[in-house]
This record gives sequence, C-alpha cells and structure tokens, in this order.
Amino acid sequence: MSTTGWGNFWKDQRQSFYAVMKMATGYFVSKFDKLYPLQPTDELFDYGCGPGFVADSLAGKNVQLTGADINDFFISACRKKHPTARFLLITTDVAANKKILAEALNRKQFDYILLLSIIQYFKSANDLDEVIDMLRSYLKPTGKLIIADVLDDNTSSMKDAYSLLMHCIKKGRIGAFVGFISYLLFSDYRKISKENKLLLVSEPTIRAIATRLQLQCEKVNGLTLQKSRSNYILSHAPVK
Repeated sequence: MSTTGWGNFWKDQRQSFYAVMKMATGYFVSKFDKLYPLQPTDELFDYGCGPGFVADSLAGKNVQLTGADINDFFISACRKKHPTARFLLITTDVAANKKILAEALNRKQFDYILLLSIIQYFKSANDLDEVIDMLRSYLKPTGKLIIADVLDDNTSSMKDAYSLLMHCIKKGRIGAFVGFISYLLFSDYRKISKENKLLLVSEPTIRAIATRLQLQCEKVNGLTLQKSRSNYILSHAPVK
C-alpha cells in the first residue's frame, strides 16, 4: 500500500472500510432527510463527495445531485454509478476551485450544500473559511450549508468506535465493524494520520467564520453515527 498522503490511502481502501463508511453515510442521510425532508425538486451539492456514498443513499429520492472531489478515481466511479448526476473534479487549491465552479456551475444555486466528513482533512481553519466563503454564493436564499462530522477537542475515538459498533450490531453487520477496525489498525492509516494531522475545529471557530461571512449558524446534535463529533447548519441571515 502507498504511504504518502491521504489521496493514496483513499485509493487503496478495502471493502471492509467502505462498508462501514457507507453505513455511516446512510445514517447521516436518513437523519438529514428527517430534519429537512428532501423533495424531487431539491438541488444538492456534495462538496467532497468521495466515492459517492451520499449519491448512493439518495438514489431513490430523485434529488438533483452535483458532487465534487479532488480524487479523479472517485469522480470516475461516481460518474459510472450515477450517470444522471453531475460530478466535478476539483483541487486542493481554493482559488483554482473558484474558477472550476464558476465555469461548471454558471451561478447555479443549491437548496443544500454538504461538507460531510471532509473538513478534518483541511490544512487549517482558514481553509475552511475560504471554502465556506466560496460556497455561500452557490446557496439559494433559503438554502442550508451543512458541515457534518466535525472533529474538535471533545471528539473521542473510543466513543466514536462504540457508536459504530452498536450500529453494526443493530444492523447485523458486526463482521463489517471487525473488518473496519482491523483495517484501521493494520493499514497505513495511523502512520498517515500522524504525518497529516486531522484538523480539529471548535464551535467558536465555526461561529466566528459564520459571523464574518454574515451567515447564521446552528449546531445540530445526532446527525452522524459518531456521537462525539459536531454538526453545524449555516444559512443566509434574513434581510432586514
């Protein structure tokens, strides 16, 4: 297995890892759909779509989906699995992504924009600030920008593992959990995570970014399986 950076880690993932991540994404989508019942007319932008687990979970909803990711192998797989959706290849550079999105989306706006389980891979909170600043122009006046599965100082790996275990037991997928944990322990995950520290973003930081960008910010509990992680919903402030 390659050991240089997260890109190679994602490319080398095993099905045991995918199985649990897909379950976790399905859980998020079900909770999100209860909070904001999705309609066929809704347009959703999955920024950092990975292998398309959100698209998989929404397959029966007929939601108009656009995805974007920095990994070409993910985008290729998404396009094959979901030919009616649109998937864009982006970069790790926000300035470059502004140009890519401006050309591809042509001022299109979305009901929902998702940042699901990706901001921990940003280099700094400033990167998050720039990404939110970029994405807010693609949000409809009544739209929601969901930042989910956020790591902060209160995040506990043990609590998260327990939450996943209980869900896998409930679903009769204990084998998937064992495979998932084994993969984390015996793959290059720990080495790569030491070399590329996961970003912790506090609630005050998220709220400060929202305030600076004139967005409302609401913290929402229980959107993801990993119960020690945080979730935020940003929206345009009402016009006075």
